[in-house]
Amino acid sequence: MFLVTVATVFGSGIYAWSRPDLITNMVETSSIFTKAAFFTFGLLAIIGLHEFGHKATTNYHKLNATLPYFIPGPPPIGTFGALISLKAPPADRDQLFDLGLSGPVVGFLVTIFVAILSIRLGVVVSPALADQLLASGQFGANLCLPLVNGNQTASCEAPLLLFISNISNIFAPPNAHGLFIFNTQLWAAAHIGALLTFLNIVPAWQLDGGHVSRAVFGPSGHRTATLVGLVILFVSGYIVFAFLLLLMMNLTRRGFAGIEPLDDVSPVSNSRKVLYLLAIVMLLLTFFPSPFL
Repeated sequence: MFLVTVATVFGSGIYAWSRPDLITNMVETSSIFTKAAFFTFGLLAIIGLHEFGHKATTNYHKLNATLPYFIPGPPPIGTFGALISLKAPPADRDQLFDLGLSGPVVGFLVTIFVAILSIRLGVVVSPALADQLLASGQFGANLCLPLVNGNQTASCEAPLLLFISNISNIFAPPNAHGLFIFNTQLWAAAHIGALLTFLNIVPAWQLDGGHVSRAVFGPSGHRTATLVGLVILFVSGYIVFAFLLLLMMNLTRRGFAGIEPLDDVSPVSNSRKVLYLLAIVMLLLTFFPSPFL
């Protein structure tokens, strides 16, 4: 399934960057296969290492879990993500907390790495071409493709995590002199990675954020957190995803309930309560409204 997912994501990269009207192809002169390979590497690194973050946690706590299952999707979607299957419940709330937080933290860090790499591999452009790119309108599209032109950056919608153009001179190629376009394939992968982290860390049901909230607040607090998470999804425009969660809740016997650890009496450790703030920070940094709003 992983190899099939590599193929479908690669095909999505070819589909996305083979459009004749894509003005960024004027400056990114690499072959379409190189562009697709960059996109495939960036996106699957984020998705795959997210799941291996979960897997590493199950190994650390000696929980019985499968290796990640990758789910391919038809181009231009490419993939529906990946998951691991837990064959037995965690022993206590601490294990449940670690299981929920580990994947998003790893995915979050890898997303930052991919975004920085997109700057390091940026393409230097002339001032005239930069103005033409800015005027094209393609940099305000659903996937924000930023162009740094001196001290001016193309306006675009992106999560706070990816507003890194102010530090771009730190990571940019030495000869860029603040006039370059980010590698758009890696930037698109980072943009999708930030979105996936946001959707995973929302404190709802059996999402990763739901596991974390279940560990910290217990059953009743988890139900409240799920309602808050659904409100966040509806308000931010991810209505289809919110309805999908509601449908899955109603199709299961446990409804709103999350994973129940074997020891559901002992509270989560104080250090993990502090780390819960990290989940909130990640939610804020990766939050951005749906482009379909």
